[in-house]
Amino acid sequence: MSNTQVHGGDLDIISRKYSIPKEEIVNYSGNVNPLGLPQSVKSVLANNLDAICDYPDVSYLKLREAISSYTGAAPESILVGNGSTELISTYIKTLAPKSSIIISPAYSEYQREIELAGGKIDLFPLMENENFVLNLERLKERITDETDLVVLCNPNNPTGSYVTVDRLRELLDCLKAHGAYLMVDETYIEFADDVSKVSAMPLTHEYSNLFIIRGTSKFFACPGLRLGYSACTDSSLREKAADFKDPWSVNSYAELAGCVMFTDTAFISHTRKLITSERERIKKELHSIDKIKLYDTQSNFFLFKLLTDKITAGEIFERLIAKKLLVRDCSTFPYLDGHYIRFCILMPEQNDILINEIKNILEN
Repeated sequence: MSNTQVHGGDLDIISRKYSIPKEEIVNYSGNVNPLGLPQSVKSVLANNLDAICDYPDVSYLKLREAISSYTGAAPESILVGNGSTELISTYIKTLAPKSSIIISPAYSEYQREIELAGGKIDLFPLMENENFVLNLERLKERITDETDLVVLCNPNNPTGSYVTVDRLRELLDCLKAHGAYLMVDETYIEFADDVSKVSAMPLTHEYSNLFIIRGTSKFFACPGLRLGYSACTDSSLREKAADFKDPWSVNSYAELAGCVMFTDTAFISHTRKLITSERERIKKELHSIDKIKLYDTQSNFFLFKLLTDKITAGEIFERLIAKKLLVRDCSTFPYLDGHYIRFCILMPEQNDILINEIKNILEN
């Protein structure tokens, strides 16, 4: 398996391929909060180990109420799942869209699930000459009465670009006129400077042709816990999706963790301050390198383009992994190639190490 085929979280594969102990790899590829699991979650799990002896509440009422308080979505609109990936799969199976548009480059799971459901896919490209910002007018021209579903990751992975709430409302109006749904993956929304200007969550109260998917893996640093949630006010679609989903797919530990993590305001505040501060600092540092183009981001990661043909993203990947530093070569994403690298924000001293290595590679 080549490095470009490896998922950002597949440290075990990287560890085996390069014979580096997993715990020695500094992972700039996984996009996980560098603060790690909130102490509140560690405490509740450590003090309730016997919770695994009982089934979770099949309706997950307390968990949905905690998510409702955190997001502002109505408790009855919320469906929880075994990570955001289960909910992406569940909603796509439920809709079984015949003709979908995916804003791309994007997470490959969207395309995989639509294809498994027998649907046709139209990839709508975010253009490099537009700094990967969604051209809404061009997108609206592509939407027809044949369109069932538009898929948008906001902020987008891997570009970090985003769509504001006002623009989302305009898109939803267009889709509603054509009888189509919008799926918004908000995996990275909590890292945005001002969540209220980007998140579609308030729009769930206005639009029934919208469903939002979120996970806890990145912001709350628990990819192994497998806890995701969705919000949708189309009761028919949501209830059918719930029927497709396995009962108790969220285990007792994930249920416990979810009931406390969303109320941990100290952790949430600390994370946002850290990411915002480091995002600005890294931006200033990397803008001084004339051999790369750095794109604006509202997430916890950066995408940059190499402005030289003397070295490829794959070669930079190899030189960095030799020093136990793991970044993402983005050449397997649609519309990107061997000129693009993505890396996430870690702690300041780790960010300094990566910035210095990138400078050394490109300036020598």
